[in-house]
Amino acid sequence: MPKVKIKPKVSIVIPVYNGSRYLQQTVVSVLKQSFNDFEVLILNDGSTDNTGQIVLELENLDNRIRAFEKENTGVAATRNLGLERALGEFVVFLDADDLLGEDFIQSRVEALMTNSQAGACGSKISFIDEKGVSINQSAPMQAPGDKMMEDILFYNSNIATIPSNLMFRKQVLIDNSISFDTRLHSSADRLFLCKLALVSTCISLSCQNIFYRVHSGSMYHNPDSMKKLFKDNELFVNILINEYIVPKRLMKEFLRKNYYMLSGAAIQARDYLSFFWYVIKYGLARVGI
Repeated sequence: MPKVKIKPKVSIVIPVYNGSRYLQQTVVSVLKQSFNDFEVLILNDGSTDNTGQIVLELENLDNRIRAFEKENTGVAATRNLGLERALGEFVVFLDADDLLGEDFIQSRVEALMTNSQAGACGSKISFIDEKGVSINQSAPMQAPGDKMMEDILFYNSNIATIPSNLMFRKQVLIDNSISFDTRLHSSADRLFLCKLALVSTCISLSCQNIFYRVHSGSMYHNPDSMKKLFKDNELFVNILINEYIVPKRLMKEFLRKNYYMLSGAAIQARDYLSFFWYVIKYGLARVGI
């Protein structure tokens, strides 16, 4: 049966690469939402496993699901394509292994409809392991709030920049040419939010209705991945400085905290020359030079 093109309230954009293990669970958690005026865009980013077949099966499951096949270009470019194809007033960039609580969409739509000045809305985050079992948290992490720029630039410990958690007002993104920077990898999420923070605000809800999956094979335990992570963070900091994204009032503290962070990241990446360079830059930033 051909799909009728409508204009839903919300677009859920799911980029997926070799995500056959969890994709169906993720999509089912979307279809179980109490708020049902949405579309689901599944973008298969050149998967080499059986993800493509699962995507086709899901597309036939519900007429709100639209599937797209594309060459592998990475998650940032795939999210950007999803934003271009999204028809909704609000958009969520959902990772293909995360799960939504039943009131995820409802809570965010209500908050954004009440506060027309806000460009995004998120909540507290629950963490689950590879089997979907809850991981104990000493204190729940949450979405950025009124001080979104500071939360991100200064790496506030209880703030998470996970895209799955946030619903965005699409028009704010379009009007301000905000998209995911394809030069970056893990830092692309933070840069996206920094650009949003220049023009809008974020609502942080007290509810907890997003389940973020933590994998045991984390890049933080792999030396080669640590080198890539360091270079990604380094490029992120340089983009913020060179493209004048950091507000002047925050620049001194930004340099201090980020040069300190980069020196530590360089040690973990075993890049000792960069470590000494950032220790020097941190020292100069502390004395205001």
